[in-house]
Amino acid sequence: MNTSAVATISSRAQSWAAQRYGIVVSTCILLIAYAALDVSWRETLKAGLVFALGSYPLCRLLQGRTQRIAYFAWITLFAVHTGVKAFLSNFYGTDPDTLIVVDAISNTNSEETFEFIQQYGSMLLGHLLATTLLLGLLVWLRPNTEVLQRHKAGWAIGLLVIFVGLHANPTFRGANPIFFWPTQAVSYQRFHNQLGQLHIKRRLAEQKLPMWAPVYDGPKQHTIAVVIGESTNRWNWQLYGYPRATTPELMHETKDALVFRDVISGAAGTVGSFRLMLTPAVIGSKVDDEAEPSVVMLAKAAGYKTFWISNQHDRFINSRYAEEADSVNITNTGGGRSDRKLDEDVLPYWDAALKDPAPRKMIFVHLLGAHAHYDLRSPPAFHRFSDVDDATMEKMRKDGRSLWVRMMRNSYDNAILYQDTIIARLLDSFKADVGNASGAFLYTPDHAEEVGHTRDFAGHSLSEAGVTVPLIVWKSQPMDPAMKFKLEQRPFQTDVLDWTLLDLAHIETSKDQPQLDLLGPDFVARTRYIGHKPYEPSAFARNLVLSSNAENPGQSKHADHHERQHQLRNSAQ
Repeated sequence: MNTSAVATISSRAQSWAAQRYGIVVSTCILLIAYAALDVSWRETLKAGLVFALGSYPLCRLLQGRTQRIAYFAWITLFAVHTGVKAFLSNFYGTDPDTLIVVDAISNTNSEETFEFIQQYGSMLLGHLLATTLLLGLLVWLRPNTEVLQRHKAGWAIGLLVIFVGLHANPTFRGANPIFFWPTQAVSYQRFHNQLGQLHIKRRLAEQKLPMWAPVYDGPKQHTIAVVIGESTNRWNWQLYGYPRATTPELMHETKDALVFRDVISGAAGTVGSFRLMLTPAVIGSKVDDEAEPSVVMLAKAAGYKTFWISNQHDRFINSRYAEEADSVNITNTGGGRSDRKLDEDVLPYWDAALKDPAPRKMIFVHLLGAHAHYDLRSPPAFHRFSDVDDATMEKMRKDGRSLWVRMMRNSYDNAILYQDTIIARLLDSFKADVGNASGAFLYTPDHAEEVGHTRDFAGHSLSEAGVTVPLIVWKSQPMDPAMKFKLEQRPFQTDVLDWTLLDLAHIETSKDQPQLDLLGPDFVARTRYIGHKPYEPSAFARNLVLSSNAENPGQSKHADHHERQHQLRNSAQ
């Protein structure tokens, strides 16, 4: 076959694909490229939708040279966008908007950039060639505008209106390179400025440590673990009277622990809650939490070795609290909420921290918990409630909950079931490590989540359902059952959790507020707030407290402990 024949066949193939299916085939090529990056299917579909909805109006409504230039710019943006994401995925194992990338870019000078190019030139060249190949393929598949011009303009205008309207959604807007990269540039600069301010305020906080005068007053060896969950509503815990068996492991592990029945979070969001839980700031105060010593900083000053283990990539929390710790391990470097990052990834670092020979240790663990998307927060082995039609579903139907919210409840309960195994594993191994020595373990999430309990909605909510959280404390010292029950009934809000943490750590300061210590004899119940409104438990919440108190967790049925741990070890397979 001669060269002219090959060219003719190639031209005909291109003509056939371009005239009839150019945009469709180009979209499929882009979807394949995204899938090759191991991007979540949601992000992949959003990128494909942005590309397709933008391509058709552009090719139909513009003409001549303007159309050709505009379409080439459009496909170039997507090709380069995909190439950059591919490089970051291979090099950092993450996306462009995650902390590790933002931090690297924000703290890199021109000399370091040149050295980076020298060291990783071959990798950069490989991705550049792949990007060029993708662009060439999209150019080859460019639509035949003569064919598209025969279509009614109304279709293109309608799609353009839909395309523009969808950009009101921030996640859809983020899938468009035209908006994504300028937003990232602003974000990089803003984060760089914030880091500078954070470092200045950290120095101010360190200068205040002598005023606080933190002193350790406890046994020679002591370990405290602070496990902070995510988006976890105690109304979905079997341990608190929920009819589904969502916490069988904790029913077993918390027999000798304090299970507090009436606790709400300080805020309905992660950052807001952290800024209250781990600092002297409280709801309504004007305290600059960033310029005050955190619990991490006070513990270090009192002689603790501090550990920060996190399965979240939050920019503020990791930059603020993780950087204050002696040992830091972030298992989640890639993620938006659409990524499956299972909390079992923290376990090796947790076990290593327990084995550390330091006489005094404070170990923080930040879980991804039941953060949306709920269906990504548990492996398939824990999808026990998917498609289940039980009494819980029947009640939700009677309450007028939509199919979507009922599906979200099932996915959420799957996530809670998985969290049960993770938290129980942490608590069980902590008890084993402490043995006859001294230690304390506390678990509570940053906030809760509304999943169809009080309205037809699933997600963050500045309401009772959005802040109703579990709180568990285990101490190595045995406790009188009557005192245990009395403590568990105390109403509490986690904006003042820092004082309880300091008490568990046997740390005394010159600024102690014993009336805020949940476990102390001088505790005084305070007015609690949701937003700016004083909070009183609803009848629904009070009834759940009564029903959970009526049950004896020690007599409740629970799954075989060793079998559940075996499932955890094999869940990722």
